[in-house]
Amino acid sequence: MQLRGDVATILGSALVLLAVGAVTVALGARPIAPRLNHGRGAHYAHSGSYRIVAWKRVDELPQPLAVFESVFWEPADTDSLRRLIAASKQVREKHVLEIGTGSGLVSLCCLQAGAARVVATDINSAAVANAAYNARRFGWAQRLELRTVSPERPAAYSVLREGEQFDLIVSNPPWEDAVPRSNAEYALYDPGFELLRSMLAELRTRLRPGGRAWLAYGCRSAIVMIHQLADEHGLHVTTLDSRPLSDLPEVFLPGMLLEVEPKPAWNR
Repeated sequence: MQLRGDVATILGSALVLLAVGAVTVALGARPIAPRLNHGRGAHYAHSGSYRIVAWKRVDELPQPLAVFESVFWEPADTDSLRRLIAASKQVREKHVLEIGTGSGLVSLCCLQAGAARVVATDINSAAVANAAYNARRFGWAQRLELRTVSPERPAAYSVLREGEQFDLIVSNPPWEDAVPRSNAEYALYDPGFELLRSMLAELRTRLRPGGRAWLAYGCRSAIVMIHQLADEHGLHVTTLDSRPLSDLPEVFLPGMLLEVEPKPAWNR
């Protein structure tokens, strides 16, 4: 890092402006990650600035993560998901999709566990920039591709290419049925569970043979719907949690981890 007056130059194209109470990251015209995509087209990051409001640590990663203003942070949502990623052979050398990356926490855990490539999406452009910033700091940007979802086309796979498939799909999506009123609230609310519906409806076609999805949900109504929709779409759900769902409140932490796989042809 090179100090020039009150400006610190860091990570090539990103400028960190020293401010009182927060740090502002000013993104230059060059990309902050080698592959940063907006919508269906491939584009680099445009100019903009984002405030770092916190630095957070989790056991699975070797250094703290920056958290930008308006970007969701609640690591208890994904405690069991991150532990499984770290321990499982299902991640190493695999191609992974994360739906709703936020700060990039889960995607970075996949890269730490040896994923060959991760595609991560989010509807909040600040979250996309946040994940890109953290990936560059960790030195993993070459294996992470970020795509911004349009609010006009918010379905789970709207920014994927035709026929694009993955070995593993992971998500800690919004899990309450309410209407978001700001970019930040897209991380909390899924009106009518439309994101969940779209995720399961197309899941079979987005997984490679032998692939699976790991979903972290902390809402009873959403989990009940997952089981119902899974039957409709020829999917099998395994609950990777010892807590009986009936003993939990409507919204709870930590989130419950569910593994979703296509049923074999003979069992549909």
